[in-house]
Amino acid sequence: MITVTWQQILLGFLAVCAGFSSICVAGGWLIKIVKALKKPSDDTKSKFSDHEKMFANDNKRINNLEAQFAFVLKAISLLLQDDLVILNHLRTDNNTGEIAKQEAKVQEFLIKR
Repeated sequence: MITVTWQQILLGFLAVCAGFSSICVAGGWLIKIVKALKKPSDDTKSKFSDHEKMFANDNKRINNLEAQFAFVLKAISLLLQDDLVILNHLRTDNNTGEIAKQEAKVQEFLIKR
């Protein structure tokens, strides 16, 4: 016959509580270790993500500047053509046909802008 006393019950309960506490502490440390091992990788991913956003923003700005630069080049080219037509008119005193053509080009440029 087996007799169980209250001291044995209390001792068994305390053993179960100590085992549960040990498992919880070990689990907590395991989680901390895993997080510490993953931290460099997570930091690197975060930095790459931030840099990709900055590169995308820079790319948008560069594309915008290229579009503006192309427009300015077209405007400068048109202005130089105007100057050549005016010089030719001043040299010959009768280049009104070319001046009319150039005026049409200028108007088309300003309207399509």
